[in-house]
Amino acid sequence: MRPEQIWIVIPAYNEGPVIEQVVAKVIGSGFPNVLVIDDGSKDDTASQARLAGARVLSHPINRGAGAAAQTGLSYARRQGWKCVVQIDADGQHHPEDIHRLVEVQAQTEADIVLGSRFLDPSPGIPPTRVLYNRISNVLTNTFCQRSYSDTQTGFRLLSARAIRNLRLRLDGFGYCSEMIVQAEEKGLTIAEAPIQVTYTDYSLNKGQDLVMGITTAVDLLWKLLFYPSKMK
Repeated sequence: MRPEQIWIVIPAYNEGPVIEQVVAKVIGSGFPNVLVIDDGSKDDTASQARLAGARVLSHPINRGAGAAAQTGLSYARRQGWKCVVQIDADGQHHPEDIHRLVEVQAQTEADIVLGSRFLDPSPGIPPTRVLYNRISNVLTNTFCQRSYSDTQTGFRLLSARAIRNLRLRLDGFGYCSEMIVQAEEKGLTIAEAPIQVTYTDYSLNKGQDLVMGITTAVDLLWKLLFYPSKMK
């Protein structure tokens, strides 16, 4: 698949200090099509993203990472996009790793490729993030046919089939697990590709901390056990 056929979707909330650089790095890595989902930011995230060359969709209020992912998927369906790669907006991901996910998808024809921080362990991952990920992996993989090494990664490739079939429901970070569980239930195939991450003081203040991660995992577990129809 050619780079111009791939859209890079970046959910963002109050990422004004870094979003221009993130978008520029994505475009500089050979992927000119970038969509930023501004999730009700109170700063200049949207304007900075546009200045860097991204298309921007904005929520009027902050709804959560899962809601931003839903908006990106809905828009991709309406536009008939063949491939979407989602990355985080805080600068922790290396845009050049998009090529790795694309290569794995071409080799495996998987519907979803998860960018894993732990297949080829990326150095410098904080111990709290490692612990949270292990807990979330255990909870998520309990409901899966296969076992995945990084269920909480924000770096994901979705094929046209995945874009057409996924219908996410969770507005918070639980969508990371929801997507995997739902994909298996719908018969979509999932592969993993190793990625590297760089954590900075800025990125460590974004996303999930350990307490939020455990709360998210418990909330997801509760919905899977008692409200499984809401996950399909």
